[in-house]
Amino acid sequence: MEDNQGEFTHHTMCPSCGSSDGRAVYDNGSSYCFVCGKWSKTDNTEQHIEVPRGEVAMRDTLLMGEYQAFKLRRLSEKTCRKFNYTLGVDSNNNICQIATYYNNDKKPIAQKLRYADKAFKFIGAPKQSTLFGQQLWGEKGLKLTITEGEIDAMSVYEGWGGKDYPVVSIANGAQSAKKELSKHLEWINSFDEVYLWFDNDDAGLKAVEECIPLFPAGKVKVIQHSTYKDASEVLQNEGAKGIVQTFYNAKEFRPDGIITAGDIAEEAMKPTEWGQPWCFEGVTNATYGRRLGELHLLGAGVGIGKTDYIMAQIAYDITKANLKVGTFMLEQTPVETLKRIAGKIDGKHYHLPNEDETVYKNSELSNTISEINKSGNLYMYNSFGAIDWEVIKTKIRIMHHNLGVRHFYLDNITAIVAQAGDERRFLDSFMEELASLCQELSIWILAISHLTTPSKGDSHEEGGRVEAKQFTGSRALMRWAHYMFGLERNNQHEDVEERKKTILRCLKDRFSGQATGKTFCLKYDSETGLLKEVDEEFILETEEVTKEEDF
Repeated sequence: MEDNQGEFTHHTMCPSCGSSDGRAVYDNGSSYCFVCGKWSKTDNTEQHIEVPRGEVAMRDTLLMGEYQAFKLRRLSEKTCRKFNYTLGVDSNNNICQIATYYNNDKKPIAQKLRYADKAFKFIGAPKQSTLFGQQLWGEKGLKLTITEGEIDAMSVYEGWGGKDYPVVSIANGAQSAKKELSKHLEWINSFDEVYLWFDNDDAGLKAVEECIPLFPAGKVKVIQHSTYKDASEVLQNEGAKGIVQTFYNAKEFRPDGIITAGDIAEEAMKPTEWGQPWCFEGVTNATYGRRLGELHLLGAGVGIGKTDYIMAQIAYDITKANLKVGTFMLEQTPVETLKRIAGKIDGKHYHLPNEDETVYKNSELSNTISEINKSGNLYMYNSFGAIDWEVIKTKIRIMHHNLGVRHFYLDNITAIVAQAGDERRFLDSFMEELASLCQELSIWILAISHLTTPSKGDSHEEGGRVEAKQFTGSRALMRWAHYMFGLERNNQHEDVEERKKTILRCLKDRFSGQATGKTFCLKYDSETGLLKEVDEEFILETEEVTKEEDF
């Protein structure tokens, strides 16, 4: 149909298809049939064709509409005429937009009616139709763009300024994309390059993955805008320039998670930075700090000092490191947690009943709690006795997204796993989720685990050496943890000073491997409640004591 056919004057019979009033006549002498799509030039030379009776009957069911610009979509009347997209009424007198589909002989065969509520239906014989707009283009060409909707196809055409760059649309949305493209694969493959511009949503991305295998490797490129869902939104918000730029930003398709060296070259060229420090310098130096995305595990026997250790680390994080911290202390109340953390900051036993009452009278504890609150760095989960992994997982997400928390402490894994019917099966799934959560949110988690009783040698309560296999559910824990640490202390020793000595042993270091097997010496100050890092002579003294006792 010609773009310059003049102004509409009246409808009349079409000699080509037999429609009683499908032919529109224009003031320049040309005419166009909305039923069969045939037009006559201004010299009034008609194009008559023989049409089978069955096809004439089918065409009489198609609707007539009027061409107009769709201003909200930024689609011109010229573009709508090009694609035979009109505004009309259906058999029930409901207003609808009418997209006309053609068969392989380029004859109108079906129409898709789109209503104001976005509902649509087909009339005619849609199963015999080609892709929307396919009748406009011949076989073979350089580039073919395929969209997910008729309006998107016209938006692409509009963006190119009416240039005859082939663009078509599937008829039934993303869910039928593979089936539709398969039906017309020979025609599509006659083009050198194919550009899929499907909606930038889950359904559209899934359709792309399903359609890619239909084509030879490297033939298809995928078009997606970083902000807008489809070509129509791009045209509405960025105009023709946006359509062209988005087209030229098309990339060869790669499934999610598959990247090339070039994709990350710039990031890889940045110097590797140290992670956040531990509260003990020796541990920081051995591990290069704590990196976001990592899951760390700490295991120890009963009463060895796991809680003291993590309270000291939390106190360091929220003060000296100025980090936002989320705590999930499942075996103590938030009040006890707060008192313990404040105690590590002030060097006081605030959580014990025999603490000097003056610390309360002179508001030392009150001042410390006020400073913690003012910093906005501490968020505690109050479990109210309910320990549910699904709830905890949701709270971690909320703390991260809404409060900016990126460092978490979970004490302890054993309490969570104990709620499961099948502990072994649950633990496998739980550890995978915990590690994946670290990667997904780019957060760091230190989780505490109880240990199984050693099969030989001293018990953990008597200073027995911690091994990775002693962690409850050790296979799953070893598989997913970036670091594993064990605390060793003989809390049964006759010598009070010996009971204050603790060894922190690194059992696994996935990052560099250099810290695996290393030990760090800590000593507890009973007056202040603080752990202090001491030199290596401490280990030798401890080992000598152990040898003498064994002897």
